[in-house]
Amino acid sequence: MSLERRREPRGNKENENLQESSFRRLDFKPLGEKKKKKLGKEVIKEEIVEELSEIEKDVLKIAKDILKLKRYDTEFEIVSEAQIQKYPIIEKLYAKCIAKLSYNKGYSKEEIFLAIRSLEEKNWIVTNERRTKLEILSNKKLVKILDFIKNNPGIHARDEKIEEVLEITRTPFLKHVMTLERFNLIRSKKIGKTLHYFLSEVPEDYQEFKAIFLNPLIPKILEEIFKDEEVAVSKIGENLDIYSGTILYHIKKLKQLNLMRTTKNKSGKKVFLINIELLKVYNDFFSEPDFSQLLKGL
Repeated sequence: MSLERRREPRGNKENENLQESSFRRLDFKPLGEKKKKKLGKEVIKEEIVEELSEIEKDVLKIAKDILKLKRYDTEFEIVSEAQIQKYPIIEKLYAKCIAKLSYNKGYSKEEIFLAIRSLEEKNWIVTNERRTKLEILSNKKLVKILDFIKNNPGIHARDEKIEEVLEITRTPFLKHVMTLERFNLIRSKKIGKTLHYFLSEVPEDYQEFKAIFLNPLIPKILEEIFKDEEVAVSKIGENLDIYSGTILYHIKKLKQLNLMRTTKNKSGKKVFLINIELLKVYNDFFSEPDFSQLLKGL
């Protein structure tokens, strides 16, 4: 049975302005490789968990050992302390933290509970895995895959680059990306019948642009319109040897993503207008397809 499970795509943030997106400020370097200086292992780990509070770091250290005791396949969501009893592995973690941290660090039961819940909400602990997120981000193989997905946004499991760059086959790649997705480090988007993978930090509006440009026909349609903004849909179909209904379908998609709109010129003839600024912004982050030649001189 295929490991590519069916997932529903998440909705777009309709009110988010693409050009004002915080995506510009994101550092995509996998956490385990952010610093190339010769630092001790403990110093590197400290940088990885810098987003966590001290109590969360203490709980995470205990969770590292507890999660290895037994694997529980159940998903969990902790809302109150009473619910902890429903999840044996978390109940054991809670008890161990109280025993080790209450006296030594002075944390209350409530503080420990809130720390566990926070780690669960931020996917630092996942009961489907024997590891914490810290261990994931310290794993060279998984960090390499994260870096690979960063450099190849929208990659799918059948792409030949996987064997060329990662030197692994499709099956182990799928197992690794499923682990990364459980920890919310990447996400998948189903395009047609295939799952494509993106880092979780990629805003979903950018994900939508990358998804549509995975179709090699789209840049060709844009090129035809750049040549003549008054071109008829039937003429585009004729030039590309594609059924005009297919061209019209893709133009509709481009309009929905605000990559294109239609208007009328002074003579009343319909013309296509391409959102040049969005194409420029797209190429700020993704190298393929490269629109620089189309935009040259504009």
